[in-house]
Amino acid sequence: MKNIDYRKLTISAVWLFFACAILYGMSRLYYQSTGGFSIQNIQSDYTYDPSWETRPLKDSEKQLIDSILSQKFTYLGKGCQSYVFSSDDGDYVIKFFKYQRMRPPRWVEYFTFIPPVKNYYLKKVEKKRIKREGVYDSWRIAFDYLSDETGITYVHLNSTDDLQRLFSMVDKAGYEHQIWIDDYEFMIQKRAKMLCDEIDELMVEGYIDQAQEMLASLVDTILDEYHRGFADNDHALMQNTGVFKGKPIHIDVGQFVSEEIVKDPSFHMQELYTKTYKFRLWLREMYPELCDNFEEYLEEVIGEDFQTMQPLWRDHIEIFQ
Repeated sequence: MKNIDYRKLTISAVWLFFACAILYGMSRLYYQSTGGFSIQNIQSDYTYDPSWETRPLKDSEKQLIDSILSQKFTYLGKGCQSYVFSSDDGDYVIKFFKYQRMRPPRWVEYFTFIPPVKNYYLKKVEKKRIKREGVYDSWRIAFDYLSDETGITYVHLNSTDDLQRLFSMVDKAGYEHQIWIDDYEFMIQKRAKMLCDEIDELMVEGYIDQAQEMLASLVDTILDEYHRGFADNDHALMQNTGVFKGKPIHIDVGQFVSEEIVKDPSFHMQELYTKTYKFRLWLREMYPELCDNFEEYLEEVIGEDFQTMQPLWRDHIEIFQ
């Protein structure tokens, strides 16, 4: 029986551990310095689809879009669905899809000759396709019908040849990139302050009446959307709501749907209660007086059922039809 040199084996294991640790550290450093952004991650190879055409633009809108895109944009952050860059004047953001989240893992493709792996791969492809189309449809709805409520200035979901512009953006690491903007899918949106941050500022400055009016306006906006058959499936009101020049707007528009059931008061009043539930918990802890006023307005809108209702979390409105 051949003798095993445990000393050499131990040394090899230690070196392997350090090599893995170094590689892991380098990958984490790269991710921290870039936020995971790369030009490759915002590129797609999708062909033209008339389903993703948005409403025609007015001449004034075309001029505004051209003016916005002429600015340099700087990396601001990222969400689940997109990378976000802010304009030089601070009034707008541009969002690009994180396409790496809409594709199956690359390495799986190399093993699709194995039947179980191929089945797994095809299921992943279909799941990612459904997810992408859901987000596309939500962006289209938000721009075509809810631009005032979302602060969206433009949505571009198909390659075009009419923008005719190089677009400049600076990534998180400070590197500038220029891309031919016609070839990319993106959204331009007014840059808003987060809802809770706006409330904090108003309350610190003693503008309680303005805070009350803003929250009432938020409820009125959501109700108007319901009456028209539009709803946001994402109940995270605090994370998805911003304020632009005193007006509340939706800043995350990735889960909007258009469904007839939303118009039914028995349905949308429950949705309104659920959507505001966690926000009211925060408001109760931070500003009880403001919360009292907000809940009084909600009860006025919803009715006496408000006192006995419980939140009902839904994954998607369609499954309750």
